[in-house]
Amino acid sequence: MANSEDFKSILELYNQEPKTSGVSIVLRMIKDVFTKYNQSNLKNFDYDDIVIDLNSVDDSEKSKSEFAFEQLAFRLQPQHGDNPWGHYHYGPQFTFGDANGLPVYSPAIDDITSESVVYWKGRLADCVNPLLKLRYATLVWDFQPSICRQSNDGVLYRTIVDTALEVCNGDYLRYPVLTVNTLEYLFAFVNKKSEDLTKVKDAYKEFELHHSEDNAVRYWSSQFQLMLSCKKCFTDEEQCELIAEHEARLVRLATPDSDGKINPWTVQSQACLLADYYVSKSQKEEVKRVLGVIEVSFHHEEANMMKLQYAGNLENVQRLYRHYNWDSEASRMMVDVQNAYARAMDEMQPQKFEFEIPKEVFEQAEVMFGKKAKDDSERWTNFAFYFIPNREKEEVCLKESAKKFPLRFMMGNHLLDTKGRPMSAIRDLESDFEGNLALHIVEKMRLNVHFLEMAIHNMLDCDAITIDKLMDNLIIPCPIFEENRYDIIREALQFFMDGKYILFAHLIVPQLENAICTLVEKSGMSVLIPQKSGNGFQLKTLDDLLRMQPVKDALTDDGAYYLRLVLTNQIGLNIRNLMCHGIADPQYFGYGCAGRLLHVLFVLGMVREKKE
Repeated sequence: MANSEDFKSILELYNQEPKTSGVSIVLRMIKDVFTKYNQSNLKNFDYDDIVIDLNSVDDSEKSKSEFAFEQLAFRLQPQHGDNPWGHYHYGPQFTFGDANGLPVYSPAIDDITSESVVYWKGRLADCVNPLLKLRYATLVWDFQPSICRQSNDGVLYRTIVDTALEVCNGDYLRYPVLTVNTLEYLFAFVNKKSEDLTKVKDAYKEFELHHSEDNAVRYWSSQFQLMLSCKKCFTDEEQCELIAEHEARLVRLATPDSDGKINPWTVQSQACLLADYYVSKSQKEEVKRVLGVIEVSFHHEEANMMKLQYAGNLENVQRLYRHYNWDSEASRMMVDVQNAYARAMDEMQPQKFEFEIPKEVFEQAEVMFGKKAKDDSERWTNFAFYFIPNREKEEVCLKESAKKFPLRFMMGNHLLDTKGRPMSAIRDLESDFEGNLALHIVEKMRLNVHFLEMAIHNMLDCDAITIDKLMDNLIIPCPIFEENRYDIIREALQFFMDGKYILFAHLIVPQLENAICTLVEKSGMSVLIPQKSGNGFQLKTLDDLLRMQPVKDALTDDGAYYLRLVLTNQIGLNIRNLMCHGIADPQYFGYGCAGRLLHVLFVLGMVREKKE
């Protein structure tokens, strides 16, 4: 980027030609690009168009500082959220990670120098096109105080306000959404100055008069959202006018068109805006009324949706009732949601696929768990630790999958029980990484259950798994299995050996939970929490216990997370809860489920008392 000496040379070049106003332009091709766009009535071009035209100039001009200043001016992007540079309006065009995963911005904040700001200020003086004038003026306003250590003045303020109004009222921008963005910027920029604020609101009215079709949510929602966030900027009369306008639109949107159809999602957008307003006015019944319009709209469109889509939309309406503190209506809707998901089960077809297990897998199983292993101790250790997922590796794997199959992770998932009742909802990857990670790991666990079963078969074949061996080497030496539980565990193992997996599961799960409870208590921590009534205590849930530090210390973070996925996580196998609440069908407790519980028994059986 240019230094002070470079800028002096630029000024010398400028001085070679007569000036019009501000800084003159002497580089021929750059001047031609500027002239092309600097026409007072030229509309509907993007700043990207200028960048493209600048890229076509000769390399000799590209080496000049003025080329860099021009490119920078039109590559910088308004930031409509958090700006990595802080308080600035403009920010980088691109963000990517370096080799260490640290963010790299293009352009970079260091690219903006005092010379570039002075250059833009000179450009502003030569501009007659409102779009160019607005860009250069807002750049100077944004960076002049911090980069040049020079305060902005009233002349620059007036230039920005008047030019932005001209751009908006004259429909200079290519897309109406860009006009909305400019109006929002201008609303914040005038900072409650009454005269200019009135002009901005008038510009909104003019814009909505020409562009605010009922299906164009972004166009008509903008001013209303500004009113919600800054009611003092709107008179009571203006607020009433906006409310009446949006109530009328809600009626239009909720009325079937000539084809008998409604767009319930647009209805939802409008109704939620009104609900937010009525919440601010403590008008609870009005909130209920507009939310009811959403519910009716989705019911109306049931026939035009897939059953699963309809169920998901009803669930969303139910959440809206909850969000707006109408718990009674949310509870009422749960029956509708449950029934809708149950009907959706009819659309779901089981997917079957066959695959061949390579010979190498059988050989690996024999080496790790079978006759080629050194001894039983090695077999048990391999078995206990091999099937615990490595969270860090699975996070990497998940991110790689998201790169390969981005569409899959842009939408959420609903997990239903066998009766179609919604048990878990997983949002898109960006907003719900943990939920997607849990689902990713569990899907892999379900796939590798064949290898788990193979490991157990190998150990059975070489007598590494017998009731006496497991009791003598895993259960009795383990301090978290209480002696008075030995007979129950022994009987459970007998059920496993006899192929009575339902009985095995129902006997062993409570013993696993008791062992985890004992682990926490032996660490010196309590397993109790106060009852809601305040009159006594109750045991923490198993999921809460598995999140406690003593469990993580004994089993590692990966081990504790694995047990949650197997026993208590609704996205996971959730064996403990499905069994104890009677939700799982009997066929759920087959060999795969029993094998997974046997593995958990092995994991806990590896715990030993720490010697001082």
